[in-house]
Amino acid sequence: MWLVIAILIGVALLCFLLIPRALNPENEDPGPRAAVPSHPSASTLPRSSGSDKWLSKEEADAELVRGADGRFTFHIELRDRELRFVSDSSGKQPSPGSGALSKLGIFYVNVRGWKHYPAARVKMRSRVELRREPDNEYDRNAIAVARVGANSIYGYINKGVAARIARYIDAGDEFVAIAMGRSGITLAIMRITVADELGLNSD
Repeated sequence: MWLVIAILIGVALLCFLLIPRALNPENEDPGPRAAVPSHPSASTLPRSSGSDKWLSKEEADAELVRGADGRFTFHIELRDRELRFVSDSSGKQPSPGSGALSKLGIFYVNVRGWKHYPAARVKMRSRVELRREPDNEYDRNAIAVARVGANSIYGYINKGVAARIARYIDAGDEFVAIAMGRSGITLAIMRITVADELGLNSD
């Protein structure tokens, strides 16, 4: 009889010790933890646009440059039925108005006021005329755009870009404007030597 009682007490003690441990496995020692890999500080990296298509300002400043060999670190590529500037390293592209490109003397712009003029019907990759209007009553740096040989214009370059290049055009520097899409609304304006370097000067 006493032997049975002793066995029952022993079983009860084992249950008292083991059941709480089984119900709370997180209290167990998990052993050595895996090392967390270190990463460069976010402040040392270009801020990402969060897009796999478009470059952020920081990315564009880092990727759209001339390399150590003096060559551009980007190229021209047909995407979404328009010619785009594409980074060699990330495959991303800047949007029109890119400050990184303008630092290289490439002005990637949308024509202003085009809705107020007849459609230009400009072919992609073709040249567009830049017509200075020094007597324009609204802006003495005004630069109109027109299809080559056309009598009428179909819009203007924005004032900021016009102010930067008007004096060079007036001084005889040869700038070309290339239609980056079929409608001629998006243009790339640069010196002819830069257009040659990028393979955009078809004339």
